[in-house]
Amino acid sequence: MKRLTILKMVGIFLGCWIAMPAVAQDLDSLYAQDMLHNGTEAPDFMVDSTSNTRLADLRGRYVVLHFWASWCPDCRKDMPEMVKLEEMYANDSITFIHISYDTDREKWWNYVTESGMQGLQFCEMKKMKESVTAQAFGVKWIPSMYVLNTEGKVLLATVQIEKLRERLRHLDYSRVKIPRSRRACEPTFPGGDNAMMVYLARHIRYPRTASNYGLEGQTVVKFLVGTDGTISDVRVTQNRITVEDRKPFQRLAGDEKMRTREKVLELFAEEAIRVVSGMPKWKPGVRNGIPMKVEYELPINFRIDYGGNVTG
Repeated sequence: MKRLTILKMVGIFLGCWIAMPAVAQDLDSLYAQDMLHNGTEAPDFMVDSTSNTRLADLRGRYVVLHFWASWCPDCRKDMPEMVKLEEMYANDSITFIHISYDTDREKWWNYVTESGMQGLQFCEMKKMKESVTAQAFGVKWIPSMYVLNTEGKVLLATVQIEKLRERLRHLDYSRVKIPRSRRACEPTFPGGDNAMMVYLARHIRYPRTASNYGLEGQTVVKFLVGTDGTISDVRVTQNRITVEDRKPFQRLAGDEKMRTREKVLELFAEEAIRVVSGMPKWKPGVRNGIPMKVEYELPINFRIDYGGNVTG
């Protein structure tokens, strides 16, 4: 009994539950007593302030709430399994929200990145005892987890990831009803892909040096499409010459060929960045019913049609 008492004291100090011998009671009976009961409507809170999205806005799909902290040993122990469950189940029908009680923003975000957590991330930058979410959801120990049904009511409240795994296996997806406007989608150019090809053909100026020597190429550009559809962080990730066998280029000497090739690649990259940076606002991508900043990759083919135009 003395050993059990010491273990419980250590658990209180750490703010996490500590695994106890098999003869001990069910962990939920020890650590989940103050959590909301099944059938209780989950308290609403702001999930994403950028898009002004609240928990209630996610009605129509299932929601997993995961309360944790990077400093919690048991949270770290369970994290690989949590990430695995998220990879298996997270889709348009189930949203994972990770609610952290870290107070160091850098340490919190570094752990989020390193662990591979992909869901929505929420942190008040407050200790658990001072947190509004911990009080609202009766969270006294971490990790703690909830599963909410499509009406925003509690299906499961637990501190055991094994119970979360089992509950996720038996969800009734026929109950999921998501408004079209909140379904997952990739960012799109206004008017779609065909409109984007027309935009590129009209706005790209084929580099004169490339045209003079009959050089063609492909430049792959990556950029971010923001939650409001704006384009940012435009950069070239691949850049290559695809056609260089035409006579004007072949007549050049070896060193001059190399310098001309390098110059043309530089011009292709500059032109691709210029045109993409000037694009009109896109329709933003949506994840978990929330507009999200999404990285997009676009290959631009520089081809001569001998009318002096570029084709995509």
